[in-house]
Order: sequence, then C-alpha cells, then structure tokens
Amino acid sequence: MNFESSAHTIDDDFDLTSDLDHGGIVIPTQTCEHVQYVELLDTIVRITPTQCVDCESTTENWLCLSCGEIHCSRYVNNHGEGHWLFTLLTDEKYNVGHCLTISLQDLSVWCYPCKSYVKNVRLNPLIKCIESIKFGSSNDSLNQSCDCETLDNLIPTIDNHNPSTIIAIQEATLLKELTKTDLLSFCYTMKFRSASIDELVRLHSSDYVNMIVSAEKVHSKISNKRFHISWFDTALSNARLSAGMTIDLIQNVVNTDHINGFILSTSPGHRALKDHGNGTSIYNNIALGVNSVLMDKSTNNPRKSSLALIDSNKHVHMEGATPIEDAICHMINVLTPSSMFEQKQPTAKIPVVTDNNNNKIQVERVFIVDLTCEHGSGIQSVYYESNQVFYLSIHKEEHQHRSSYHECGKNQGIGYTMNIPLACFDRAHEKDYETIMKELIFPVVKEFQPELIVVCVDFELPRITASCYAWIIEQFHRINQSKLVVALDGDLSNVSSKSAYVQKVLSVLIGKSSEISDDEWKNSSINKDVIHKIDLIKQKHQQYWSCFQ
Repeated sequence: MNFESSAHTIDDDFDLTSDLDHGGIVIPTQTCEHVQYVELLDTIVRITPTQCVDCESTTENWLCLSCGEIHCSRYVNNHGEGHWLFTLLTDEKYNVGHCLTISLQDLSVWCYPCKSYVKNVRLNPLIKCIESIKFGSSNDSLNQSCDCETLDNLIPTIDNHNPSTIIAIQEATLLKELTKTDLLSFCYTMKFRSASIDELVRLHSSDYVNMIVSAEKVHSKISNKRFHISWFDTALSNARLSAGMTIDLIQNVVNTDHINGFILSTSPGHRALKDHGNGTSIYNNIALGVNSVLMDKSTNNPRKSSLALIDSNKHVHMEGATPIEDAICHMINVLTPSSMFEQKQPTAKIPVVTDNNNNKIQVERVFIVDLTCEHGSGIQSVYYESNQVFYLSIHKEEHQHRSSYHECGKNQGIGYTMNIPLACFDRAHEKDYETIMKELIFPVVKEFQPELIVVCVDFELPRITASCYAWIIEQFHRINQSKLVVALDGDLSNVSSKSAYVQKVLSVLIGKSSEISDDEWKNSSINKDVIHKIDLIKQKHQQYWSCFQ
C-alpha cells in the first residue's frame, strides 16, 4: 500500500522523550494514523526471555510489535523509546519506525509518535495471540493455533464486500462523536494537509489561485464584481485543507487494494468553477481529487501529474512536479541525442502508470453522483466535454444553480452528464430515490463501468433518512471492480449535527449491512413527477446508452 501522501513526519519542535505523566484515567486513541503503516510481527511462538535486550531488566518491559525485541520502559532505562528512535532513522518508506509496543504486564499498546495508548482492531489478533502465550488458555486449539500458525492466518481477510476504509476528518464535532464509537478502529485515519499552489493551478486559473492565496495570507475578504465568496476568518485556509485532504484520500483509495474512502471536510467545492469560486465553494475539491488520478485519453500520454525522467533501464516517476522540474525535464529532452528517444517512443497504446508493485495508479472512467441539496454546477462545468467522467445530479428544479435534463454534455462528453431536476424535490422520499437508482443510475453505471465512484452528500435531502443514505451507499459498495469514495459537499452549514448519518454511512463502508432489504419501501407510492422525469431522461439518453433503448 502506498500512503506516502499522508506519511507522518517529525517536526523539529516535536517532543520525543517527554517524561510528563499527569496520571488519571487513560483513554486509548482509536485514531492513531500510524497503525496502518507498521509492519506487524508475522509469527510468534513464545516470549522468552522476558528481559530487556539492552540492560537485562526484568521489570516494566515492552514487546516491539514490529520485530519482537523486548525493551524496558521509560520508568527504567527507556530503551523502548531508544529502539523506536533508532528504527525511525532507518525507515525510509513511511518514516514511523517500530513505533508500536505492547506491555508485557497488562498487554496495553503504546504508540510513541502519538504519545498515547492505542485501540485498533488490526491489533486484536496479535494481542489475543500474545495473551494466550503469556497467560495460557483452556482452549487447546487456540494454543496450538498461536504456536504453529502465522498471525496472517488469524487476521480476517478483507474482500470486495468488506473493504477497509480510509477516512479523513476535518470537522471537529464529527470527529468527537465518532471517537465515542468503535467505528474508527476499522478505518485508516489519514492525516491531512493543505493543497499546494501547484496542485490548485492544475484545475483553477493561476490568477484566481493567486488572488485567493494572497487573501488567505493577510486574512482579507475577497472583493470581485464577477463572483461572490462567503467569507469568515478561516474560510480560505479551511478550503485549502479540504482540497488537500480530498486529493490525498482519492489518490490513496486508487492506489490501494480493497479500500474505499470517506471525506469529512468543512469546506464544500462542487459549485466552484475553474476561474472563480461560488458562495461557500472556493476550490473544487472533487474535481481536484479526480483529476489527480484521471488518465488523459486525449493524447497517448497520461495526465501530467508526475515528472518522468528518462533512464537507460527504466522510467522513474516523481510525484508533484513543479514548474522548475518541468523546465529541467525539458532541458534534458533538448540536450539529449534524439537517437536515445527514438528507442523510447511510446506505442499507440495508452500507457498505464503504475507504482513499484505494478498497481495501477490512474483511472480512465469516473462516475460522480451528486446527492446534495444543490446542483454541482462547478463539477458539471469541469467535465461537460469529457467522456471519462460521468456526472449525475439529483436536484431541485427551481434551484438557482439548476440544470435541465436537456443538458447532457458537449462534444466528446455528450451523454456523460445526467441531470435529474425534481419539482417534487422537497417531497421526494426513499421510494422515489430507490426508483431513480434502479431505473436510471444502476443501468448506466453498469454500462459505463467506472473504476472509481464518488458520491457527494450533505445529508440535507428533506425526507431522506440516515438508513436510506446507508442503503444507497451500500448499493454502490457492491459494484465489483469499482473503488468508492463518499465525500461531504454541498450545504455543510449543519453538517456537525449529522453525526447519526455519518455513522450509518461509515458502518456500511467498513462492511456492515445497512439492514434494509430491497423491498423496504414496496408499499410506498412514487411521486408522479419522478416517474415523468425518469421517462424524459430515458428518452433523452437512449441515443447514448443502450440500457435505455
């Protein structure tokens, strides 16, 4: 797995060896971002000897969960933390070292970078095995399993129907509520960052980005006659954080097997255009994230999101090339004899960018479903002429950013935009959405065969319950060969009060059932406006999609 974009780094002022101990109740954290990076022990048969390998102390000892070495605690000679610091210097991949250790007294797990006890379901099989070795078990089969089998056999396998989930949480209230549950123990909690200017200008105009970033630095309002941006003290900095976390999470979902993602941001973006923002939408987070993994099929080369340096044996890819790096690459191209490049000419086949493990890190087809209370005019504008991104929106027919069902794309993108404007939007209920899903969305998804599905939600649909949202996400979750990302977007003014909705959706993403059957709403009637719009949209799109013919 490649999590380089969210890898932990140690700041210069980070206190590595604090001896402060305030006592009191100890509450393990469920949001340790380092658990997913640590390579845990593969096998463990016995724990002998139980003394520190450095000072031979037999009290207050801890077992390293990466290599199995035993070291004394900070209350003795602190060799455990010394072991972590030494391995930290040699960890070039994730920069976390052997940071997890388990107490041989009470089997509590400590993370050195977090300075906290940790509770995470990934650690449970290992803790259970160590417990059986230390204390013994009345169950002989359990003892035999722990003595003879690898821990890999004790850890539940993850398949397409029960994937692990990467979650990025910017909204503080939602984070607080989630920590009261055990849901985060089933997730990879991703550390987030602000999007760089280089990343932002790959979608937005440089003039617009420079204007916003300049205003962010001096904490000033944006004054422009062409557009209006809702402003408060942290609006612009929050927008860059939301953009950065969306880019990183979508990249990590695409780069990892059997993983989906959940983005809980505070700044929406689906109405932001390339050259200006719109209300609360400052940067188009979803488009920035999708573009970072989308292969450009208009040429024989992938979208320039990395710098390829020519090597006599292989191509080396560097993430996030700057303009200076692009200039250096151009100079190499100019100064290198042409005969070298004649041997390296690409074939007509579109290249697939892969990582060191030959995993595909770019996609060709993305399906975006907008289930917010607003029409995502910005996302539609970005992909209106693209045949690689299908954008679908269900929205209120009278909404100020409304879009007619006649608007279905342009040029190469004709047929790849589907607008479902409902006059009955405020009265639409679960049966209406179930019908739209089955009659319009699922057929075109099956025919389009997206590699990535992004679902935008704000949990503001008037008559849609948390259970219905979970059922919708569950249906997308079941689609084979497609990665899934759920992202907060749209009207986020009340999102801090939507903890029940977030928990329901997250439960489905980590593999739990929505507990709703397909005939849950069979006795409910369908709004006539919904039936009418479905017929009109099928007639409009039947020339583009055989599923409607």
